[in-house]
Amino acid sequence: MTINFLRAVIIYIFVIMAVRVMGKRQVGELKPHELVITILVSSVASIPLEENAMPLANCLVPILLFISFEIIVSVISLKSLWFRNLIQGRPIFIIRHGRLDQKKLKQLRFTVDDIVDALRQKDIFDIDEVEDAVIETNGSISVLPKAKYKPLTPDDVNISVEEKGMPITIVMDGKTVNEYFNQDKIRDSEIELVMQNVDIPIKKIMLLTIDDNGNTYLIEKENTK
Repeated sequence: MTINFLRAVIIYIFVIMAVRVMGKRQVGELKPHELVITILVSSVASIPLEENAMPLANCLVPILLFISFEIIVSVISLKSLWFRNLIQGRPIFIIRHGRLDQKKLKQLRFTVDDIVDALRQKDIFDIDEVEDAVIETNGSISVLPKAKYKPLTPDDVNISVEEKGMPITIVMDGKTVNEYFNQDKIRDSEIELVMQNVDIPIKKIMLLTIDDNGNTYLIEKENTK
């Protein structure tokens, strides 16, 4: 039992490292070659858990090869547009200037239901509101609404809006966070200065963020004793 546990831990750590090397894409955002590598890695990693007599090297070496293939393909894709188009495919317009391209739908083997469902997920419930729609290489859809259906922006009505920048988390789950986006660390003294204005114990804070202008947003923990 101990050996099985250690094998499982080793494989788990190895697969986690492999996935980290591949990047941070979500499953729905994987390119075709990335999805294939992910499936192969998961399949190979499961075999030693079922076959205790199999040496771990028979699992770890193929996973290393798969990850190496992924890195090689990614590097070549960065340098060659032709290779990138071959491996990943190209984005395809299915709606252009408000007109649904039925030939492209057949080419992609998409039904009208598929398109309508994808548009609803983009908060568009009327296909007539769409100026352009593109099926990306990962299968997702990008939509450009017609001008009259676009939300107004401050620039449309000539309103000046102050930039706030990206809010940075400084307290999470009752603990201070010095570094969040792999940027320069926030000094403890700066966090303490913000906490003086909050007037709530850190242990009672679920989330506290601050933007470039010093504006804070706070969520208190519920049922905190």
